[in-house]
Amino acid sequence: MTERRFNLPLILLAAAAFAIGFFGLSAESIILAVGVLIASIKLREKYLIKIPVAICIIAIIASGAFLAFLIWQEVKGVGSTNYWLMRLIFGKMR
Repeated sequence: MTERRFNLPLILLAAAAFAIGFFGLSAESIILAVGVLIASIKLREKYLIKIPVAICIIAIIASGAFLAFLIWQEVKGVGSTNYWLMRLIFGKMR
């Protein structure tokens, strides 16, 4: 029976996805976290994937909540961010 080990690059990429989301780049964080989830699922036979999957799920939830908050602010008309995704969706700031 083969012993499965941790995949350090996937753990570091998951942590990077969380860090990117923490600093306010929510769309990029979600994209990176989904990519790490896909890579983790493909490598599940060879490596232990619980840590990167857990970090990615937390990053997706936190970034999704922050993105929803930004969208809510723009809809209410009190948005004060110059985030590229908000400018793409809602146009020029008022």
